[in-house]
Amino acid sequence: MSSIEEVTKTINLIIAPVVTITTCAIVVNGLIVRYGSLGDRLHAVNQELSNLQESDLAPNGHKAQKVQELESLLRDLLRHHHFVHDALVLTYTSILVFMLDMLVISIAVATNVNWLAQMALIVFLSGVTVLFGGMVLIAYELRTSHYSIQLEVHRTCRLCRHQHTKLVGN
Repeated sequence: MSSIEEVTKTINLIIAPVVTITTCAIVVNGLIVRYGSLGDRLHAVNQELSNLQESDLAPNGHKAQKVQELESLLRDLLRHHHFVHDALVLTYTSILVFMLDMLVISIAVATNVNWLAQMALIVFLSGVTVLFGGMVLIAYELRTSHYSIQLEVHRTCRLCRHQHTKLVGN
């Protein structure tokens, strides 16, 4: 085999991790937007809670209820923020694993060592497993994120609370 054929073969072997890294980069972009959005909401709710705790304008009963609602919303938003953070860490880790896989493939082809070829497959599957974990986390976070929005809307919308009570009561 000529050296051009070997180089072409090596490049073809490295394409799978490159495509996977590109996919991860697209996913990371979406996760970063979600992470920033949750961070902005956390900051806004925290600021509202801080302002409310410092003010003496609201009656004590109303103020206490609103503080409790905002604290509950903050806990929920923080939990979702942690899920997205963990999904981002796992996705970035999978990118590193896929880059390592590219290196292992290159070394395996250059040295023609059989166990390195098997190692390349194991490293690739490890990257897929780590990425899968990140996707499970973000899927769960997205599935449960409607609760945060409902908390915030029901806090200010009397009609929504009434409809929610009717739906829960049925």
